Amino acid sequence: MNRIRAAEILIEKIKKDYREDVAVVVIMGSTIYGETHHLSDLDLYYVVNTARGYELAKTFIIDGIGYDFWPISWERIERIANYEERITSIVTEGKILYYGSDEDLKRFNEIKMKALDCSDTLKFIRKSEAVLGNAFKPLFLLNQASTLSQARNLGVQVMFSVTNAIALLNRDMVRRGRGKLKAELLKMEKRPQDFEKLYDVLFESMEVHEIKSSLTELVNQMVQLINREKQNDEMANPVSVKDRLAGFYEELINFYNKIRRSEEIGDTVTAFFAANEINIELCDVFSGTGVALDVLPDLMARYDPNDMEAFYLTARLHQKALESLLANNGVTVTVYNDFEALAEVYA
Repeated sequence: MNRIRAAEILIEKIKKDYREDVAVVVIMGSTIYGETHHLSDLDLYYVVNTARGYELAKTFIIDGIGYDFWPISWERIERIANYEERITSIVTEGKILYYGSDEDLKRFNEIKMKALDCSDTLKFIRKSEAVLGNAFKPLFLLNQASTLSQARNLGVQVMFSVTNAIALLNRDMVRRGRGKLKAELLKMEKRPQDFEKLYDVLFESMEVHEIKSSLTELVNQMVQLINREKQNDEMANPVSVKDRLAGFYEELINFYNKIRRSEEIGDTVTAFFAANEINIELCDVFSGTGVALDVLPDLMARYDPNDMEAFYLTARLHQKALESLLANNGVTVTVYNDFEALAEVYA
């Protein structure tokens, strides 16, 4: 059976009744790779210009094969092209079968070119790290699993995030998946050192503890790999501390003030949260600058709800040390003596 006939029927209907509603029809998957067989489906989607375009959506079966006329918005195509979903290849690899206007074709191709631009290394490192974060919940649940079925189901979720993170770290994408996934990733330069061995355990082992152990190690190796790539990028492309931290301390000072107020009223819990938020903010803003934060005292280590005096002293020292660190890196903090001084600025 010529399954492309399904796409032809859809396009005929668009040309007849939905010309203004559908922008492009795109085919993807095994058909464009020339790898179809007698059980292959037809991977196809269409981009809508109007809400009316969604009316064409339909799923059905012919001769035991499932079909899906899958509508998608321009907004989602933009997100996919920005690697916010795993399926970026539907934009970069898809073949346009139909377009409604030259403007529609141009818009789609511009989005495709954006998806193909992988020049921003740090952007992809951060996306890889964020995607890997999705592995931690199923990994936690996996380590509580008691049956092989539970281990395999949760293991697939972990592997799903890890493999996507590997692709992103390589400024690439998963194109084929399933049975071809391992071979696809083995062609990528940056991957956990024991990737192939740890990957195979999920699909070959009959032991729950082996699946748990292998996927935990795979995630650990991936975390280490991402951290190394972040450090390499920071050394190769240092960020200007002066530019990055302009206006930062003027906001952060309020967390120190929360700690001061906590000291006055004996609110140890608020002090704990404020110290944690200071650490998070500092780690985030100094990331990529190459500036070490080990010159700052460890606030969280000094927290003791039964003896807060040392903690509050450390907080004051921490604030002074940060002010010195900023000054040494050319960061100017904006301070006005009073509201009249502020009024003069806006006069």
